[in-house]
Amino acid sequence: MSHSRKKTKKLQKQRQQKRQDTLKRREKTLHQRSEQAYDEVLEDMLPLVSRFGDLSTGSGPAMEKLMLMLLETHDLADEPEMEGILFDPMLAAKAIGKVIEKMELSPGKLDFLSKEEREDAHLEMLEKSAKQLLTADLCQDILKRLDDLRLRLKRSGKKKDTAKVAVLLSFMREDKKRESWPMIGLVQALVQRHIKAGFDLMDVTMAAMGPDDVDDNEALVIDKLKKPGFIRKAKTMLKKTPGLRDYLVKQADKTWEEGLDAILAGDLNLDVYSTEEMAAGMEIIAKASGFDSAKTMVTNASLSGKLSEDKAKIVIKQLENYITNLFTPARLEQLWGEIDAFWKDSRYKGKWSPFLMLLRESLADKKAVEYEKGFFVYAFWGELRAGAKESKENEARGPEC
Repeated sequence: MSHSRKKTKKLQKQRQQKRQDTLKRREKTLHQRSEQAYDEVLEDMLPLVSRFGDLSTGSGPAMEKLMLMLLETHDLADEPEMEGILFDPMLAAKAIGKVIEKMELSPGKLDFLSKEEREDAHLEMLEKSAKQLLTADLCQDILKRLDDLRLRLKRSGKKKDTAKVAVLLSFMREDKKRESWPMIGLVQALVQRHIKAGFDLMDVTMAAMGPDDVDDNEALVIDKLKKPGFIRKAKTMLKKTPGLRDYLVKQADKTWEEGLDAILAGDLNLDVYSTEEMAAGMEIIAKASGFDSAKTMVTNASLSGKLSEDKAKIVIKQLENYITNLFTPARLEQLWGEIDAFWKDSRYKGKWSPFLMLLRESLADKKAVEYEKGFFVYAFWGELRAGAKESKENEARGPEC
């Protein structure tokens, strides 16, 4: 036997021993738990516990069978209650990628392993990935949904299934450090589902926005996004992966909020307003604030000067009315073209590309001024801040010789 094969066998035995040691600790905890206060979950466990025979020692063949049954709970991932559980699919794909790299595995290397060794390596990859992905909030969500599943099965009179879920729930609740969670079939099935979803997302993204297309032909990207084949693939992926639609909606909301925050802070300046439009808007703000002109307002108060709540509402309302009247269909179409140019600009590739794509789509709506009023207001204040910052920097540099 080669040195590498001996090393693989040794590592395999070490991993198996580690799993057995963890199981024994959990068996002991479960046994101790069964001797504690009576509760509803313990009652639901009884039909299954009694079927396995004597568990009083907290070890032995009966307890081992029970533990193995709990680890083989992959099918529970398909229950309706588990559909809302969502690991970040992109993080899941990245996590297993890092695990594979750290384990120094590759398709070629896996081909030389026996079936048993490949299965063992696969389990280890899932376990290590799960450890990286299991957050406290996610674990609480899994426990809550398991309890919801237990209650539904109990109401339907399925005592055996109820008992199985009750034992698993009790077992996982007692594992405060979550040492055994990555080995549980339910957890592994959820992780595996979202790892696949992550890679599917990457494939769909690359299919629509390949490197050559993004660099040289944005029109082709849009064309791909509209093609029935791409739409079918995206719909199939959403249907196949429970919770993925909600994840994508949340990601889009997060992208939108981050973009608006950057615009308001003046960090992302899209030149939404011309110099003349900004000046006219300033005059409206000044008069709404009680000044006779923008110049007087700037001279006598900072742009962030304190206004009463009522006065601030009047200023915002006046600004919104100005924006509504300013962005006629023709002006909105002009802005869409400008944002489209920003989206294609290499300087905005990467971080702001998703936001600009969302903005571009939003501005294509004829009622964009009504639906996205927040963007227009944020853009005005952001460009105001950016202009003030630039003026201060120019003053600090002094006059050019």
